[in-house]
Amino acid sequence: MKYLIKYTVKRRYKLLHAKMVWLLIPVLFAGTSCKKYLDIVPDNVATIDNAFTSKNEAEKYLFTCYSYLPNNANPTSNIGFLGGDEIWIPKSRRGNLENFSMSWDIALGSQNTGSPLANYWDGTNTGRPLFQAIRQCNIFLENIVDENKVIDLTPDMRVRWIAEAKFLKAYYHYLLLRMYGPIPIIDKNLDIFASTDEMKVKRMPFDTCVDYIARLLDEATADLPLLITDRSTEMGRITRPIALAVKAKLFVLAASPLFNGNSDYAGFKDKDGVPLFSTTFEQSKWQKAADAAKEAIDVSESAGHVLFTFSRAGYKLSDTTARQMSIRNAITERWNAEKVWGLSNSMASNLQRVSMGCLTTGFNSNN
Repeated sequence: MKYLIKYTVKRRYKLLHAKMVWLLIPVLFAGTSCKKYLDIVPDNVATIDNAFTSKNEAEKYLFTCYSYLPNNANPTSNIGFLGGDEIWIPKSRRGNLENFSMSWDIALGSQNTGSPLANYWDGTNTGRPLFQAIRQCNIFLENIVDENKVIDLTPDMRVRWIAEAKFLKAYYHYLLLRMYGPIPIIDKNLDIFASTDEMKVKRMPFDTCVDYIARLLDEATADLPLLITDRSTEMGRITRPIALAVKAKLFVLAASPLFNGNSDYAGFKDKDGVPLFSTTFEQSKWQKAADAAKEAIDVSESAGHVLFTFSRAGYKLSDTTARQMSIRNAITERWNAEKVWGLSNSMASNLQRVSMGCLTTGFNSNN
């Protein structure tokens, strides 16, 4: 009996040992080939390298940079639409208009620092993440300037795309500056392994931000087309008149009493004691703004931009009606000669519904 027990135990040990060997074999094979399998990127996963392998892929990335442009035709994104007193509807009567009540909520004191409405810093509450947009522009520029990438891209087109991305990068900085005052300048992206101290990018003085944006716009302007020749597919892309118009707006902002010698900002300094606003009025800023505006007008006129005049009535209109129709159609007629920059993805589909006042007790915003 003693030998039978020993034999049985020994037999079971051999069987267990054999099973363990067979279980270890695939593990050993997996260990030797694991790195090989993990290095393969699935076909449906996009990478930065894939984005710049061809003209078509790189153009998609450029359009991603465009995609962060604010949708100013939508009252949800543009607080100016409902920022006045033209339209007021009680909350109980708004229906679907509740989605468009951001400006009303701001007027009623609902703006806050914890979760601000129209947050373009972080991209929440109807805002676009503009710092993320700047990062995308930087990634595009870092790759597209490398002539070893996107080898099927012609030199002229490469130069133009670089100019477009520089403009968008400048424009997103401009929007942040206009909304938040002094901002961090993100000229180059931080490395993903950057230290905590490197990630603490300081806000720069207002005038420094203006100079940086103006320099980027100047770099872009020289290589942008005067006008769009392929009107079937490229309308809305950046041209020289657009860049000069934004530069003029930038300089007017800098020259305005809000930022030009405003004593209210006398104590506005960073943690190192550097003043973020100049409290000294400079008349020269107005001259810069005037010169920039004149250049923008001259170049726009050379590109064929003129004030729109309505002329499709088929019969004589009174001067008052003709003026009203010209003003109305300057906005509503697509790609007319008065438009310097039109955004085809900025839809105004809900604008009429939002603009309807509460005129009856049976008002329903869905109708």
